[in-house]
Amino acid sequence: MWLISATPALFTDLYELTMAQAYFRQGMDQAAYFEVFVRHLPEHWGFFVMAGLPEVESYLRQFRFAPEDIAYLRSTGLFADDFLEYLSVFELNVKIRALPEGTVFFANEPIMEVSGPILHAQLLETYLLNILGFSIIEATLAARMMTAAKGIPIVDFGLRRCQGPISSIRAARGGQIAGFAATSNVFAAKLLAMPPSGTMAHSFVEAHESEEQAFRDFAQLYGEKAILLVDTYDSTQGIKTAARVAKDFADRGIRIRGIRLDSGDIAALSRLAREHFRREGLEFLKIFASGDLDEFRIAHLLAAGAKIDGLGVGTRFTVSHHAPAIGIVYKIVQYGDRPLYKTSPDKVTRPGRKTILRKSEIRDLRFEMDTVQPFAPRADDLLKPFESAEPIATIQQRLQHQIAALPDTIKTIQEPTLYRVEFVGFPGT
Repeated sequence: MWLISATPALFTDLYELTMAQAYFRQGMDQAAYFEVFVRHLPEHWGFFVMAGLPEVESYLRQFRFAPEDIAYLRSTGLFADDFLEYLSVFELNVKIRALPEGTVFFANEPIMEVSGPILHAQLLETYLLNILGFSIIEATLAARMMTAAKGIPIVDFGLRRCQGPISSIRAARGGQIAGFAATSNVFAAKLLAMPPSGTMAHSFVEAHESEEQAFRDFAQLYGEKAILLVDTYDSTQGIKTAARVAKDFADRGIRIRGIRLDSGDIAALSRLAREHFRREGLEFLKIFASGDLDEFRIAHLLAAGAKIDGLGVGTRFTVSHHAPAIGIVYKIVQYGDRPLYKTSPDKVTRPGRKTILRKSEIRDLRFEMDTVQPFAPRADDLLKPFESAEPIATIQQRLQHQIAALPDTIKTIQEPTLYRVEFVGFPGT
């Protein structure tokens, strides 16, 4: 598991274990089927992106109760010795069907089915939802940002602000799935085989006798990889100072990479920088922008005529500022041969296993609607047996194709229309 050295079995809610003991005592060991789905789309979101399966694979592979886990459970006074003995030799036996990563999906559609003896499947609920929920949020948000950026490269800068190191890796991988160019998170870059990226901090500039000396020292060390942060004092002067340094280095045959804008009126400053660089014969300098960017601010910058070659997204990406949580749930739909469902207000579920079919327009292959129906083995079922993670290139390509196939009204950044999902063949539908 990512950054978890202990066995993961205790990453669960207590009631999963108390229910498990009750199943054990009552001899309830028939096969159960649970499904995962998300109840609602956040405001302004027209779709979700499936993500998180490599971590699911790791979790299932490492799931066991270590001796220290058994000792802790015994100390709670809630569990009998025979049940603890059972857990001490427990071997997980479940099967998974899931949407492949990079698949777009919509509210209330099952995205994963977990089947196995009811005790086994029940124990997995809490941490599976923990893994999938934030992974889906970050992959979806990254896809929205890529849509807003219209081809401008994006880098994940959010490690320092996100809620914990595991979340930072899920965020970086969500960006990777959506096509982010790099991450500033060195641990994630190594783990995910993703390019690391970074510039400099204001402290580096402040620690020098002058802004120009800081730029020269940095450029001397990093040459054509140097990106100079120009807004420590006065952004306009910083742009001109960076241009002067870049010109001196260019005369020596070294083309530094560019500048970074991190505050102020970024659209206006980027236009000023681009014009100044043109006048000075420095068209090769790239302009990178950061500073509390999200999909809405990116779209606004481009609409305002910003001249930007790259974007760094931090806090608003890795904490998913506008949609920090989604209503992802794990519900039993069948036990043995008996289909099960809830009728609670606003929390109704549909009984039995399911198949998802996706229909596309014949003319342009745009997605038209999804149909969710009682399970029948079909090659075109969107839910596929899952055992191991796919290569990231396969996932990226799938998402690119699926985003291209979404109607423009669904993937728009604000006020998307509702994609059509029909449930057919269930009671009450």
